[in-house]
Amino acid sequence: MERLKELVESVEKLGEHAESLKRKIEELSKLIEEKEKALEEVKSRLLEVEKKVLGVLKELKEKERELRELRHKIARHRKLLQDADSPREYERLLEQRNRLVERAEKLSSEIEELKKEYGELVFEENRLLDEEERLEKELRLLKRDYSYYLRELERILESLQQFICRSQERVSQ
Repeated sequence: MERLKELVESVEKLGEHAESLKRKIEELSKLIEEKEKALEEVKSRLLEVEKKVLGVLKELKEKERELRELRHKIARHRKLLQDADSPREYERLLEQRNRLVERAEKLSSEIEELKKEYGELVFEENRLLDEEERLEKELRLLKRDYSYYLRELERILESLQQFICRSQERVSQ
């Protein structure tokens, strides 16, 4: 009878341990789900930022190309101003050159703004990449713990099943 009491206590302890593991597994499952959701959100934001970075780079290159062309035109107008035949032609060329210079100055400030925006976007992209890496690491650790607790629970269930089988064999004898 004493032996039976010890066996029942052992089974109860295994059951309590199994229940504890089950709760840990459920908690980890929820945490894994939350981390996966957070990771997907970070990846989505990262994709948006990467698209913005590409858009800003494209616009920046276009404006830099346009500025180079304007600078060449301004240089040509300098030469044309030197070779102007009449005061009227000189005034016309000077006015054109001034408009080109104004446009070049405007483009220069737009380029500076784009460079600033690009820098901010790259900073945000790096921050998101770091966050993505951190979440992936946390997720790996959670999944590792989840697997460990699941194997532990399987081991306990096997022990309980073996105990039941042995008990049935003893009863049948």
